[in-house]
Amino acid sequence: MADQAMIDIIKTEGYHLFEKPHPHSPGHTGLLVAIRETPTEQHFDPESIELSLNDSTQTAGPTRLTLESSNSGVYHVCPGKVILRDRMDKRVYFFAYGGSLETSFLPGTAMYCLQSPAPILLMAEGLETVPELLAAETEMYLARLHARWGADDEGFRQRLAAADPMQLYAATVQSMLTSYKRSSAWKESYHALYETLLGEKEWLTRLGRWPTTTGGLRDLLMD
Repeated sequence: MADQAMIDIIKTEGYHLFEKPHPHSPGHTGLLVAIRETPTEQHFDPESIELSLNDSTQTAGPTRLTLESSNSGVYHVCPGKVILRDRMDKRVYFFAYGGSLETSFLPGTAMYCLQSPAPILLMAEGLETVPELLAAETEMYLARLHARWGADDEGFRQRLAAADPMQLYAATVQSMLTSYKRSSAWKESYHALYETLLGEKEWLTRLGRWPTTTGGLRDLLMD
């Protein structure tokens, strides 16, 4: 779970993003969420966290966690949106490529700590920020591949649930770069995202995590 410094921070915030994996990353290494019995009314006070977790069949399944949800433990997070909601139904959106969720409880507070080796993206709906565009493009690519599985929704969800977060992220970056290098118009319209993707390729290559094949997400998620 988060160290004492993080716990001290979360006492005055509804959620807290951890550091970035490198200075120019579009995302963060972790997300700490505090769901309180009594809202502070001084900031965004999450009442629930919604995300996709592995179930007993190793399949990605939507899950809503609240103050009373479960016992302390560590759970496998599947790729997809992470949504925080408050009691007024105000929402904050993130996107995760997978990871782990550790839960623990303090008096009157449930602590949820999401961590991933792949960047956790803070989405800003309605704004064309790099993280928002990257998350939206990832969802579009995954939806296209899901459609190619035909009626086998369960098979696709199982394959997605089993994907290593960094492998999925690297395959996503590779797929986007392969597509976008063919389109000068796209590179001009979304220059910041394109430059970010190039930087992520360099980072993943330094880590030895760049794919050895050229098919990107197709190689990872299709039979």
